[in-house]
Amino acid sequence: MSTLIVFICIALLLLIVLQIARVRDLAKQLRGAEEVEARNTQMTGIYLVAFMIAFLVIGTWTIFTFKNWFLGYGPHESASAHGSRIDGMMHVTFMVTYIVFIITHVLLFWYAFKYRQQKGKKAQFISHNNTLEIVWTGIPAIVMTFLVIGGLDAWNDIMGDVGADDDYMEIEATGYQFAWQLRYPGEDGLLGRKNFRLIDGNNPLGQDWTDLKNADDILVNNLVLPVDQKIRVRITAKDVLHDFYLPQFRVKMDAVPGIPTFFVFTPTKTTKEWRRSLSEYPEYQIPDPEDPTKQLWETREFELACAELCGKGHWSMKRSVTILEQDEYELWAEKQKSFYLENVRGTENDPNGSMLFPAEILQRRKEFNTEANTALETADDVDNTLILKYVTFETGSAQLTELSRYQLDDAVAFLKKNADVNSMLKGHTDSTGNFDSNLTLSQRRAASVRDYLINKGIDAGRLNSTGYGSTDPVADNATDEGRQANRRTELYVTRGEVPLAEEIRMEAEEPSK
Repeated sequence: MSTLIVFICIALLLLIVLQIARVRDLAKQLRGAEEVEARNTQMTGIYLVAFMIAFLVIGTWTIFTFKNWFLGYGPHESASAHGSRIDGMMHVTFMVTYIVFIITHVLLFWYAFKYRQQKGKKAQFISHNNTLEIVWTGIPAIVMTFLVIGGLDAWNDIMGDVGADDDYMEIEATGYQFAWQLRYPGEDGLLGRKNFRLIDGNNPLGQDWTDLKNADDILVNNLVLPVDQKIRVRITAKDVLHDFYLPQFRVKMDAVPGIPTFFVFTPTKTTKEWRRSLSEYPEYQIPDPEDPTKQLWETREFELACAELCGKGHWSMKRSVTILEQDEYELWAEKQKSFYLENVRGTENDPNGSMLFPAEILQRRKEFNTEANTALETADDVDNTLILKYVTFETGSAQLTELSRYQLDDAVAFLKKNADVNSMLKGHTDSTGNFDSNLTLSQRRAASVRDYLINKGIDAGRLNSTGYGSTDPVADNATDEGRQANRRTELYVTRGEVPLAEEIRMEAEEPSK
């Protein structure tokens, strides 16, 4: 309905214009063509001057009225270290062009009025004027020289790469239709190698899992960064040309398939600080149309956008950017999970099944030490038993698997650090097979772990071992998951005397009698 009304209004406007033209033609016939032409010329000159005044006044008024919505003004000062220099150049350029704009339009419309056609006056033909040409060529050239030199100087400072001694964090942004995939390094601080030939449904960036640096890399959808930390963004694309654009930080760089680019910047303002500055302006003290329960300044976010028209879904590439204090960022980073460890590790796509990555070793070591120290801190020794989740054996054998050594080495380090701690190794099996065979196997496996610890330098007098067979299940033996949980080795730690193996086994067998 509204579209129909618009078309009707346009049609009526055209009809009015046609009627005015007909009236003017009739006026010419009644008054005489020359008189009407002179009057029209006079009125046209006046209208042009009036239009110029209204146009320049309204244009200037809108600039000052809506400046608090523009980048570089009001609450939208740059949120990065280099951005203030860009804003300074923009202010100078804006002032120069504004002055030129005002002067040229005043002269343009004034000349249209002053030199309108008038009876008795004849236009003067001037082929050229050397002085005038030198002035209107020389002045712009001088002004442009200063602007270009200032711009080149800023470009060289802003577009440089990080130095060898710089303290910086590198992240990666990959554009594709229609989103951004952001990759952060893990605890090693390094991004792993990629190969576009490895991209598939399970590996969206084509990360090379044989590169150990990929083991702790983190993939997220929204950008989160610490304030006052130099950031190097490695920028690339998977399909078409995109553009990595952070308007509030004055960051903009093409994302080109096959040709990585980069941008280095330092955020200087947190999201909370930016919102507080917005709250001081009346333009942002109104309800948010999308969430009327909050004011506009409370819901504003720094923005990551694509500044290249990359397809029909171009608009959907917008992502939020959150700048945090360093301690807040560290808390956020601790909660993020490695893409490899969460989605690839232990699957058929994992080429590293026979080894552990440094990140996994550190994670398991931290987990073991936390559990062991917690057990020793309890008032009694009832709950001092730790399950060695990563100690496994060859099927039907007491032969330790290669990966078992990592957790056993953690146990060695713990016992060496805590010389007053004594230990008991406890072996368990599921209920599959013969009871006596399972009991013997559990004893051999516990002894095998004890021998490993002794060979690594732990005093044999601090260690004992025993086996329980299938007498002490922790899960239902009717399921594969339950049987796997029941096949386990436990480490009992105490600062007191270690109970004799026979006593523990008798206690375990007693309920089943």
